Amino acid sequence: MSQHSSEIQVVVFDVDDTLYPERQFVRGGYVAVAERLRKELVREDRFEEWLWRRFLDGRTAGAFDDLNEQFHLHLDAAAITRLVDCYRFHIPVITPFEGIPAVLRRLGETRRLGLLTDGPARMQLHKIKALGLPECFDDRLVVLTDALGPGCAKPSPAGFEQIAARANVPHAACAYVGDNPAKDFVAPNALGWRTIQYHRERQVHARKPVAPGGEPTFVVTGDEELIRCLE
Repeated sequence: MSQHSSEIQVVVFDVDDTLYPERQFVRGGYVAVAERLRKELVREDRFEEWLWRRFLDGRTAGAFDDLNEQFHLHLDAAAITRLVDCYRFHIPVITPFEGIPAVLRRLGETRRLGLLTDGPARMQLHKIKALGLPECFDDRLVVLTDALGPGCAKPSPAGFEQIAARANVPHAACAYVGDNPAKDFVAPNALGWRTIQYHRERQVHARKPVAPGGEPTFVVTGDEELIRCLE
C-alpha cells in the first residue's frame, strides 16, 4: 500500500500565500512603515512606493537598510529594528484568496483542519485573526512554529509531529497544503504526509527551487483540484 493511500483525516494549511496573497501583507507593512517615518521625520516622501517598486523587482531582503541609504535618513541600527517591528506587527488588512472560505467549509464537513506557519508568532496571529477564518480550524491543530522554540521552523518536522500527535492520527492520515517548494514539504514528505502545493499567480516563493526531498505529492491550481487530491 502506498504511504499516500490512507484516508486523509486531517488537512493542515500554510498561511502566507496559501490562504491569502502575501503581497497584501507586504504592501500594508510598507505603508505602516512609511507613515511612521513621515510622522517621526516630518517628511513627505512616498517611502512605500519606493519599497513597493523594489519588492516588485524581486528584492525583499534588507528593505529598510536600503531605504535608509536611498533617502539619507541617517537611522541607526536600533531605529531600523523598530521599522522591522513596525512592518511585522502592524494590524494587517488582508483577505483570503477567492474560494478559500468555501473550500475550508467544505473540507471541514468531513475532516479536521489545522494551520502550521512560520514567522513571529504575534505577526502570524494578527494575520489569522485578520483573515476571519479561525472558526474553520481546530484550535488544537494550529501550530505557530515560532512558539515551539528555536529550530522548529520548516523544514523541521517538529510542528508536523505535534499536529499528528494532538490529532491522534497516523502521519499517513495527514495532508499539508502550502506554496513554497523550498521548505514547505520536506518534513511532511519524510513523515509520510500527503503534500500539496497550491500554485497561484504572483506568489512570492512558489518558483523557488525545490528542496531535496521537498517535491510535493501534487501540484494544483484550482479549488476542485485541491479537493480531489484529498479524496
